[in-house]
Amino acid sequence: MDKSGKLIEIPVKAQTIPAFILEGTLKKYSTENLHYHSCHQLLRISTGITLLVEESKKQPLFSNMTAFIPAGLPHRSVVMGEAVHYKSIYLDETLFNPNLNDIHIFDMSELGIALFDRIDSRTIRINDTESLNNQCLNLLLKLMETEINSSSHITRIPVPGNPENMKITAYIEKHFDKKLKLSYFTDVLHYSERHISRIFKEDLNVSIFEYLKLYRIFQSALMLCDKETSKTVTEIALSCGYDSLSSFYKDFKDIFSMTPKMFKHDHRK
Repeated sequence: MDKSGKLIEIPVKAQTIPAFILEGTLKKYSTENLHYHSCHQLLRISTGITLLVEESKKQPLFSNMTAFIPAGLPHRSVVMGEAVHYKSIYLDETLFNPNLNDIHIFDMSELGIALFDRIDSRTIRINDTESLNNQCLNLLLKLMETEINSSSHITRIPVPGNPENMKITAYIEKHFDKKLKLSYFTDVLHYSERHISRIFKEDLNVSIFEYLKLYRIFQSALMLCDKETSKTVTEIALSCGYDSLSSFYKDFKDIFSMTPKMFKHDHRK
């Protein structure tokens, strides 16, 4: 146990089992506190959306993206909306070590996805070199040597580092569906608008209204993923605080590199 949370031991032994596989369903949240693993993790989800949270940022993960989580890195995952169906391959550092120090989200190729999905046993043993699973893993890791260096174009959500800015982000998350003005935040902290703007930007490296835009777009993405909702794209935009459909489309495409309709089609399959 340390200040980052407890060490979750994955049963990986370099001499016998170089890779260990877990798959299943995450509901509501996977972990409430930051934790870390004793080995690297390749994580993909087939349906849903989750936030991968580090000490200084949050990153959304969708089914068209893969996350590499280095061994020893404190993190947690938060399920947004319905349950998330996931598959993780845990890798001993001696088997694959791309020298990355934080969570790295990238777009895996179609071949990489096919290999990732094909690996279906719970463990892969080092002396089982002729098995199809082992061959798929070796090919996948060879691909990852180059593919992991590319990044998904997704935008990260910064995390406030002090209690004052936590109050600001909490206010935004509660009132994002309304029109907000900078003067409203003076009632939250009782500072001048200029001072509030400065301490927020210094802490999170984005302005209050840039954070508001990010939060609105990620909430709209959650609604677009929801197979149960009957809301149209326009209704979703309005419910997230937008009064201009063109502004909503522009902001959405800036963050997700696709239109809301394309996103809805890809994530409701």
